[in-house]
Amino acid sequence: MGRYGHHAFAKTALLIIAATCLVSAGYSSTTGMPPDEARIAEPLEGTAWELTQFRADNGSVIAPLPGTAPLIAFGEDGTLSGSAGWDLYSASYRISGSTITVESGAVTLPRPAVTQDLARQESRYRELLVAAASYRVEDDRLILSGPSGRDLLTFSRAESPETGPLLSAE
Repeated sequence: MGRYGHHAFAKTALLIIAATCLVSAGYSSTTGMPPDEARIAEPLEGTAWELTQFRADNGSVIAPLPGTAPLIAFGEDGTLSGSAGWDLYSASYRISGSTITVESGAVTLPRPAVTQDLARQESRYRELLVAAASYRVEDDRLILSGPSGRDLLTFSRAESPETGPLLSAE
């Protein structure tokens, strides 16, 4: 496989796992909440997202490098996992209302990044993920904001692949 072959396989496997979680979990709606609060507090368990933009070190909002958009999948056990663009990672998270706390996670398959730009992007992505204090879902977008309310990371809902192999032990 080429240098991007493993990356594509990891993304596909992650999306398959997320799709399986969605199918097995189903959707349970909240009751007794006004429509605006229900939208803000949409459950993230069993969902998968792909990064579309993030806040750079200089404060500007930029898109990820082409072909390296980080992925995130929220498990029902309080663990999230994904691809930071090249390396895979996992971390614990907690949600209360629209507040989110992400613990510093582990890089599960650390490999030297292809470029310095990709290494900087991955580092910044993980830094912003841990800095997130709240979230909101607007249509098919997940937005994580910092303590000041400033948007840090914006994701689009990831499409679930229809077929493909599950993770293998190889």
